[in-house]
Amino acid sequence: MDNLTSAPAGSTPQATAPRRPASGRRWLVAAAVALLLAATVTAVKVFRAETKPGWQLAWSDDFNGSTLDRSKWSPEDHSTFGDGNKELACLMSRRANVEVAGGMLTLRAIREKTPRICGDNDSRFPNGRPYTSAMLSTEGKASWHQGRFEMRAKLPLVAGKSKGLWPAFWMRPVDGSADGELDIMEAIGTSDSQDPEARSVHQTLWYDGKGTYPKQSHVAEVQGGPASGFHTYAAEWQAGVMRWYVDGQLSFERDSSTAPWIDEAFAGQFYLRLNMAVGGTFPGSPNADTALPADMVVDWVKVFQWR
Repeated sequence: MDNLTSAPAGSTPQATAPRRPASGRRWLVAAAVALLLAATVTAVKVFRAETKPGWQLAWSDDFNGSTLDRSKWSPEDHSTFGDGNKELACLMSRRANVEVAGGMLTLRAIREKTPRICGDNDSRFPNGRPYTSAMLSTEGKASWHQGRFEMRAKLPLVAGKSKGLWPAFWMRPVDGSADGELDIMEAIGTSDSQDPEARSVHQTLWYDGKGTYPKQSHVAEVQGGPASGFHTYAAEWQAGVMRWYVDGQLSFERDSSTAPWIDEAFAGQFYLRLNMAVGGTFPGSPNADTALPADMVVDWVKVFQWR
């Protein structure tokens, strides 16, 4: 967020200011201009996010409060979700792991000084887990059949110092079936600063976790890398087609000619998931160079429906 000053650059207070109304007027004009500029900056942000031709905003969270909006999101708490992928973190809803402040959502992965007991039956880690992190979903609160799904975020995947980190923005079916998973964005950290993973994200379409049909996947390059700043990740889902975007640029597309099962796997309602995983079969485990705590910072999440 830009911090715009309301005073002219280089100005200094004057002891005789009360006897110089023109100067006071200039200050008021400058303040008004600054407020107008600030409003323009906000308008540009909203305009760029909400006026892609053909799409109308249907749901959003700009994280403008001081706490997570639980009417929109359900956070995992003392959860071992991810064990199927051999992930390592206990997922928590406490402020240390899920924070809303300054118009941003932060999902934070922490290396705990004392292992954290996670749930009542954490058989993999009977003495506690070495990491905590966070996962949110709209399950039971909001779901969609087709749409455009966007997130603007900065990922903690510093090249060579993020091994074992696995942020993701994805969708699963409401009915709980194994059919259909849309990975709008997932990325993994690196132990080698020259690893091309440090400059990219994965965009994937699944029929199911059993491999009934081969997954459809693409690795998209992110200008400067996903840790360089805020980038926008989006997917458009329409009848017979999926399209993925990075910073507004089309990066991947699947349709009924390349994935004939696409409408079968995506026949129902789907909800959003947003998480910061630690460890697992995809990224591997953190090492001594992994920079922790690690923050996945989200500016906004938006859902659009076709007009």
